[in-house]
Amino acid sequence: MQITKITKKGRLPVYDLSVADAEHYVLKNGVVTHNTGVMYSADNVWIIGRRQEKTGTEVTGYNFILNIEKSRFVKEKSKIPISVSWEGGIEKWSGLIEVAMEGGYVVKPKNGWYMAKNPANDEELSGNLRLAQTMNEPFWSKIFEKTDFKAFVQKRYKIATTSMISEGVSEDEDGTT
Repeated sequence: MQITKITKKGRLPVYDLSVADAEHYVLKNGVVTHNTGVMYSADNVWIIGRRQEKTGTEVTGYNFILNIEKSRFVKEKSKIPISVSWEGGIEKWSGLIEVAMEGGYVVKPKNGWYMAKNPANDEELSGNLRLAQTMNEPFWSKIFEKTDFKAFVQKRYKIATTSMISEGVSEDEDGTT
């Protein structure tokens, strides 16, 4: 079967049909449909995991991992870490260190120490710092300003977008294509 004409109908409701004891069935107009369930009809399915953040034996917050199972906007199977402390709320820079290390924008010159680098030219952007010293604007602004880190993050997580209708399809005078 080949599409011969597309007619714009505006916004219309779409329904996810389910029929008990039937995987698929034929509607009165001859259209074959299939039960989809929640996973197939959802635009986004994110599973949130968490672990406690402790200082000694005291719980001081949580480290969350957002596991992207399905999304129209973020690459599936992505993992996004977010830290939340009782004192400060969501840590603004949380999750960036892991992504930056994956791309070579932050390296560990020795155990427990971190350094910002430009992977394009191996330029050192900071000295050796402890993890807590990397969670601030001066550390990250150097990485964002002197490297292509923003483009790396977009490539790592963003889904490419394209037009649903090719440019080769023209509209008729009545607005149909």
